[in-house]
Amino acid sequence: MTSQRPRGNDSSTVEAQQQRQLSSARSLLQIRWAATGWNKAIKSFLVQLVRYLTNNVIAHVPSAGARHQWYRHVNGVEIGAGSLVMLGAYLYVGVGRRRGQPSITIGKHTIINRQCWLDGRGGLRIGDNVSISPGVWLLTDEHDMNDPFFAERLGPIEVGDYAWLGSRAMVLPGVKIGKGAVVAAGAVVTKDVGPYQVVGGVPARPLGTRSTDLRYEIHFRPTLE
Repeated sequence: MTSQRPRGNDSSTVEAQQQRQLSSARSLLQIRWAATGWNKAIKSFLVQLVRYLTNNVIAHVPSAGARHQWYRHVNGVEIGAGSLVMLGAYLYVGVGRRRGQPSITIGKHTIINRQCWLDGRGGLRIGDNVSISPGVWLLTDEHDMNDPFFAERLGPIEVGDYAWLGSRAMVLPGVKIGKGAVVAAGAVVTKDVGPYQVVGGVPARPLGTRSTDLRYEIHFRPTLE
């Protein structure tokens, strides 16, 4: 009669299996981390590539229709009917919409002149019949100079209907420009501007008011702009 040796748990075998499982798990995590790192690098490169093409190629195409198609479908910018983003404007935007919302919204019959800087990182909304003169900068991103890590701070900008921003004016993050307001050329706007208010200077300060009876509609669409 053949006797069988009772089978028990071999602690060394169990430990070896656990070590193999742990090693496999670590390898899998390393692969995932590597893949995540590559995905981030690739995404960052693509965003920078699109931004480069947007502002160094598309912005200089002498066809508003072609530029607007790119801005809408590649950058996720919303551009209303009858509006124009002229040649040479710089759009600080990425690819597509952010959280389902356009980073830059431009209303109807609004004109964005040459050499304007539209910063969509913090959110930028421009109303209807707005006239933005050449060289205007709308900045929605800044840094906290007192933060030990120079932290980034985002602040959306809103420009109301019928507003007029003069050449070389600069609007800083978090500012709201009211309906019909006027910002004089070269002004630096650090605080909200009320409806129909006229401001100028560095920093911008109230200079007067504008008529509240504004009924015009901007129509400006040169052939090669």
